[in-house]
Amino acid sequence: MSQSILKSLNILLGLVLALGPVALVRAQTPVQPAPAQPSNPATQQSVPQPGNPVTPNNPQPSPGQQISPVQNPPAPGKESVPSQSPDQLLNVPDIAPGYKAGNTPLPQLGRVGVDMSDERPLSLREAIELALANNKDIEVSRQNVKMAEFDLTGARGAYDPKFSSLSYYERTTTPSSSFLSSGPNGATTQSDITGTTRVEGLSPKLGGNYRFDFSAVRATTDNAFTALNPTFPTAFTFSYTQPLVRGLRIDQPRRQTEIAKKNLSLTDAQFRQRAIETITNVQRAYWDLVFALRNLQIQQEAVRDARTQLEHNKRLVAEGMLAPIDVVAAEAQVSSFEQTVYSALEDISRAENYLKGLIAESRQAKIWQQSLLPIDPVDLQPPSIALEDAMTTALQNRPEIQLSTVNKEINQIDQKFFRDQTKPQVDLIGSYGASGLAGTVVPGINPLTASSLLLAQRVNDLSTLNGLQPLPPTVTNPISPNIIGGLGPT
Repeated sequence: MSQSILKSLNILLGLVLALGPVALVRAQTPVQPAPAQPSNPATQQSVPQPGNPVTPNNPQPSPGQQISPVQNPPAPGKESVPSQSPDQLLNVPDIAPGYKAGNTPLPQLGRVGVDMSDERPLSLREAIELALANNKDIEVSRQNVKMAEFDLTGARGAYDPKFSSLSYYERTTTPSSSFLSSGPNGATTQSDITGTTRVEGLSPKLGGNYRFDFSAVRATTDNAFTALNPTFPTAFTFSYTQPLVRGLRIDQPRRQTEIAKKNLSLTDAQFRQRAIETITNVQRAYWDLVFALRNLQIQQEAVRDARTQLEHNKRLVAEGMLAPIDVVAAEAQVSSFEQTVYSALEDISRAENYLKGLIAESRQAKIWQQSLLPIDPVDLQPPSIALEDAMTTALQNRPEIQLSTVNKEINQIDQKFFRDQTKPQVDLIGSYGASGLAGTVVPGINPLTASSLLLAQRVNDLSTLNGLQPLPPTVTNPISPNIIGGLGPT
């Protein structure tokens, strides 16, 4: 036995002298201890690896011989590259040296700005009604519908008859340039009061338009050759214009009316979509609040159970049945559950504030200081509906589908109008008019026949002296009696 030990020591000393410093470096690295080998020199023989031939230097082991496990060589470079310590990897500055948190009690369970004792029972239906009545988005959508109704009324107003009237007084003085327009001081003065009335409008069908004009004048003059003074001339005209090509099927007013109708349907669909979104948000916020309240109850029960477990562990440690480390683990679990309680309380505040923001009338509403208490029972029964029925109902009732349809119809109206504008303009115009005149006959002698009247009077006097018949009287007033008067005869 002593000879085998000496032979093994000689072999090990030869390996150390052959490897030199490399063996020393490897000896510094930690190596797992190999299982103990017997001191029989026959067990020191190596085991042939698969694929390696059996040679005198690598003999085949004999039956019953123990084979030592092959050691995996270390990774290249690991034995000569030292690793850095964590302090050398990152230079962390020393912040608040000497600080140590005190053992302070936990803060009080409560919420800022909310009276926990003032609970307000709230059902889901009541929350939805408050949201529809107070939600600002719903109010904006409601006002948009009213604006669309006003736009439609304004577009239809293009077919309302337009009434206009004009009245004015005019006085002119014109120097006399003819013996037939003589006046005092060699000038003629004329004054008149004029009133005009017009009614016009568009036809709601076929794109026609109509117009009716009426005018009445009261004119006075100092012209000596005027037979009627004052005079009342009147006139009226009626005309109708009918397009034959462009504007027959569609024009700008009809286009605006049709688009206003579609916009009303569009805003109505947007209002329903906003109402659906609001109801959905209220339902989600309501059940989120229910979940948060239930989660707080569960976390409080977990704290109570953890504290019970802590007291139980303390008794077992006092009796020597548990190690003190189990008490430390139970205390850590209690602290973790206590922190979870505050997190659950924060979740309640977030869920409740979101629900209040949907249903509250304003920031000054009393509901902000109250604690909401959901009272609706939790129904875990899912609705039963077939997929085909759900798809059919969604395609029929979803406002998004209606919005796309209405936008498509508006584009089709625009295409029809602009296509019509490329056609030529051909119109049929018809008109009818009439005028009237009335006045007061000017008393006195007609300047045109004044000299002939004197001559006829002298001839009649001579004819009477000689027994002859006088001349027949001359008609000096050729004005029809139908036009004598004021505006009524006109």
